[in-house]
Amino acid sequence: MAKKVPVKKAEPAANLRQRIIRAASEIFVSEGYDHLSMRRVAELAGCSQMAAYRHFANKEALTQHLCAQLYTDFTQQMFARMDAAEDPMKKLRIFIASLLEFAQTYPDHYSIVFLVRHSDPEVVEEREALGQRFLGAIHSLIREILPKGTSAAISATRMRQVVTAVHGTAALLIAHPRAYGLTPQRVVKDTEEAVERILG
Repeated sequence: MAKKVPVKKAEPAANLRQRIIRAASEIFVSEGYDHLSMRRVAELAGCSQMAAYRHFANKEALTQHLCAQLYTDFTQQMFARMDAAEDPMKKLRIFIASLLEFAQTYPDHYSIVFLVRHSDPEVVEEREALGQRFLGAIHSLIREILPKGTSAAISATRMRQVVTAVHGTAALLIAHPRAYGLTPQRVVKDTEEAVERILG
């Protein structure tokens, strides 16, 4: 009588998806967007390319997932640090330093999350939802800092100006740091000064 060969149980789809995400994140963080490919991700995750494509339609879909995940983790940590501070201006300084540090540490992620407009409506909708929560929290903080009685329209304008100052500085830090003589310490100091002037 022939001996039965044990049948290898299929790996749960959730486990493989997490392996793919971890592999992609490792490549993306260490080497950047240009070096990320579904073939390399599949190799590092120990699966076939077809298996990787069953979880993510293409490189862009996988990248968007990574960026959304990192952005969510980043904002949770940043807001936890801000909540631990009592003074509104100190909270705002934590926001400025955190966002600029994020841009310097993860330039590809920052660019894709904040600077690149995506064509996929689902991705755009997800980004808009994340962005609205983010801006809502910053707007509330700025209303605390501005004089009592400041109109909602003016506080919304100040919020846009503050975010513009921070994002504009982050973009220069990523793309042209030498041309503008930017260092991590200088960008934080310059941005804090600009924001203080905006808020009066």
